[in-house]
Parts: sequence; C-alpha cells; structure tokens
Amino acid sequence: MLALEEIPQPTRERLDQIGAAGLVIGLLVPAPADALEATLQRARESVAKLYTQTRTVVLYPATGSPLPTSESALPGIEPLPFPLASPGRSLDPAESIRAACDTVFAVAGNLNARAISIIVSDLEHVTAEWIYGLVRPILELDFDLVTPCYAHGKFEGLLNSAIVAPLTRALYGRRIDHPLGPDFGFSGRFAHHVAETSRPSDRRSLASLTLDAICYGFEICQSNVGLRRYPPIDWMNQSSVLVQILDPVFREMDHRAPFWQRVRGSQTVPVFGETRNPPEPFESLDPRHMFESFELGCRNLQDVWGAILPPGALLELNKLARGPFESFHLPDRLWARIIYDFALGHHLRTFNPDQLLRAMTPLYLAWVASYALEPDSLPVSARLELLALAFEQSKPYALSRWRWPDRFNP
Repeated sequence: MLALEEIPQPTRERLDQIGAAGLVIGLLVPAPADALEATLQRARESVAKLYTQTRTVVLYPATGSPLPTSESALPGIEPLPFPLASPGRSLDPAESIRAACDTVFAVAGNLNARAISIIVSDLEHVTAEWIYGLVRPILELDFDLVTPCYAHGKFEGLLNSAIVAPLTRALYGRRIDHPLGPDFGFSGRFAHHVAETSRPSDRRSLASLTLDAICYGFEICQSNVGLRRYPPIDWMNQSSVLVQILDPVFREMDHRAPFWQRVRGSQTVPVFGETRNPPEPFESLDPRHMFESFELGCRNLQDVWGAILPPGALLELNKLARGPFESFHLPDRLWARIIYDFALGHHLRTFNPDQLLRAMTPLYLAWVASYALEPDSLPVSARLELLALAFEQSKPYALSRWRWPDRFNP
C-alpha cells in the first residue's frame, strides 16, 4: 500500500486542512486534463443529487498537467493529485489498481469518510449517473459494497461472463454480475475492515474485495451504471490475460475453501438503477481461428491437459476437436467442470500457475468459438444464466475433486 507519507507534501497539507469529508472518489487511471475536468464536473452533479450535502474529495493521478479547476468552480468538490504507486515499484495493471485502492482507503480513513468510490473505467464513458449509482447506496441506503452492472456488447467482457461471474456465484452464493468491478462503491466501515485485515506480505487483488464483503457478511448491492466499452481484444493472444485475471481468482478460491465448501445454492443481491439494453457488437469474431487453436491444443497439450483433466473430459474434448467446425458446441456442463479442474490443478500446483493458465487458453478460445456459433435464440442475459446454472449444478463435482483429488474418479 502507498503510505500517506508518500503522497506529495502539498496534497498531505491540503488533506490536513480539509480535516473531514463524507465522500472520497478515487480516479485510478491517468487521463488528459480535459477529461479529468469533465469528470470532476460530473462528480459535482452526482453529489448535488444526494439527499444531503456531502463534502467530497476527488483523488486523481498526479500525472500530466495540473488541473486548472479551482474550488470556487466546483463547490463542495476538492480535487487532489496523488501518485498511482510507490516510486520504484513495478506492478501489473491489476496490482496497480489494487495498490491505488489501498491508498484511497488510507486517505478516506484519514478523513473519516462514510463512503468511497473508485473509478477505473475510461473517463470518457463515466457519466454523472455512473458515479451517483456507486455512491448513493452507500450514503443513503447503508450498503457496504456496490458492484457495477455494465451495459456492453455480446462479445465484450467474456472472461468475466464465461468464468469469473459464474464461478463466483457458484462458489460463494451471490449473484454478482461483475465481481471484479473494476468500478466500486465502499462504505467507510468496509474500507476500514479491508485495511485492518490486510498485511504487507499479502498478495491481495481486486478479486479479494468482493469476496471479503461476502465472507464477512457486509451488505452488498449492484448498480446499473451505464455503457462500458472495452479495448479491442487480440483474441489469439489471450494467455497473459488469463494469467493476470485468473491467477488471483484461483488463489482466492484456495484461500477461502473453508467458506465456499459450506455454501449451497445462490442468492440475488439488490440491483439499483435502470437496466440498459446492451449495444450492438462493435467487433467481429473469427470463431474458425479459435476452433483451430483448440484443435492445435488437443494435439500439443495432451500431457498437460491429461495431468489436470479427468479421462472422461479429455475424451469429450478430443471428440469435439475431430468434429465439424460448423456444428461445434462446447457443453456448459463440460466447460464448468473444466474450470473446476483447472482451479484444482492450481491448488495442487500440478504445474507452475503461469504454465497451467497458459495451457488453458485454447480451451477458453473453444468456449468463445462455441458461444459465437450459437444461434441468437436467447437474450444474452438468459444465455449466461444457463451457464451460471451449469456452474452451480457442477459444484458437487468440484467439492468431490477438491476433497479427494486422488480418490475421485469421475
């Protein structure tokens, strides 16, 4: 965590002058001054919509030109620069975001803030309603964690839709659309809990935030914040992305096994704000190339897959790889069990975690290809609900393999 002492002296002096604030908003991605300026105006509009006036501090990355905005131009809003990470630290993007969260939490604790929001999405798409949706449930409805519901295209955010969200739902029993955020609202008491339970040696991740709230009984809700656009995806180079996202998810699964092994079924959480229809896809997929990557994996990764997957799953996968591309379909039940198998392999350290997750890439591309080839007979939300149910229905399989990895023979 970036200590308060590492924040620039002028910012620390201004924090001392402020003394207290009801809301702290952390903008955690660098942006041009004009984009930051517009976002500060939207933050002001959001705070103005709250039932009671709330003094607000907005932390923004100390990069680029300083903001020309003055306090008189933004009544009730105090913009302050802060560094995204400690000098000399080299972090991947997810770790940088998590480290910046800790800094925002430290500032909020110093100001005795009741609510904290972090914004990681492209500020071009962050509206006043977006910010309002993340902070109102904390300040007016006494929730502790607000996770986002984004409107996005059918082929955007698929790593979340295919793995993270249904796995989180099945394991921990809460139906949360985007458990990794990355935009969140937090109560001051939840941020204090995170700060108190974190140790310098911990490799905490964004995945830990939502799971802490679930496992320690904090009040959780979701908010429809608006349209989120994702950067263009290089579908044939997803290995590093899988490592970056799934390694912390699987580490949390390992760490929290005593909790999730007791959970049965799943519950909805309250959702606020108006649902927006997902936009039309703005990018096209080439499922044939994905299928060919899967075929190549079936030929070249048998040794790795054979050490992780049971014989029945390998048999099904090899049969699918030999079938015609036009009718290719990866069943939800098989996909859910594959994820559980790789999570177990990660737990048992069957291979180096990096090697294991990279070997999973052709299987992920196979799921994406199968998803793209399906007829559009169901709305996307209904289709993903079927996938989530398959993860829940396969949880007994995961429990059996986890508890008796040597004895269980599917």
